[in-house]
Amino acid sequence: MRRGGLTATDRLHLRWGYTVSWLGERNGLWWVPTFLGDMNRRDRTAWASAATWGDLGELVVAWLHGRIRQTPGHCAPPCDETIPLIPVLTLANRAGFVTDGSQFAADEWWGTCDAYVTGFAADDAALALSRAIEGTPLIMSACRGREHSGHGRGWRGCPSGHEFWQDACPHTADVIADAWYVTITDPEPGRNDRLWPALEKFASERAAA
Repeated sequence: MRRGGLTATDRLHLRWGYTVSWLGERNGLWWVPTFLGDMNRRDRTAWASAATWGDLGELVVAWLHGRIRQTPGHCAPPCDETIPLIPVLTLANRAGFVTDGSQFAADEWWGTCDAYVTGFAADDAALALSRAIEGTPLIMSACRGREHSGHGRGWRGCPSGHEFWQDACPHTADVIADAWYVTITDPEPGRNDRLWPALEKFASERAAA
């Protein structure tokens, strides 16, 4: 799924049951779109059975831990860069932030990249995420329909990820449609000591509430 929205070509592929993965231009490198095969029957059945917001979070947790192989937005197991984030993403999903993308910041031969996480949140979880990053340099943006809000510097845009998830999860399509699509980014490339602790704080505060 390309950050920033879907083109007409993307939508054509989606109509025929394909999920689009696009990294675009980051740090001077270009990545081409990859069209990943349709979700396998077992995972499609699992997502179609999700009846509550908690079910969605638990299915993401199941994907993170290898019990299912695909999500509505990523028809493959977690990428290598996601492995270090499994513990904190597990906590976040169980706290009501249903994540659909993340990146562990890196500093490699090809350059540096920033840490970010994206996902869906109901009103209360979105507010809790905003409170969890208060006093940090992290940037949070959120959109729902025509509503947009931001915290900190910059605006990264909101892709149309709702459509993937609504189609795959018919019993929760309405709550997904009503959810905020949240992006939280650390603007300092290569840094991992701000975003992930803030996400742990969000989860612990939600658990204690």
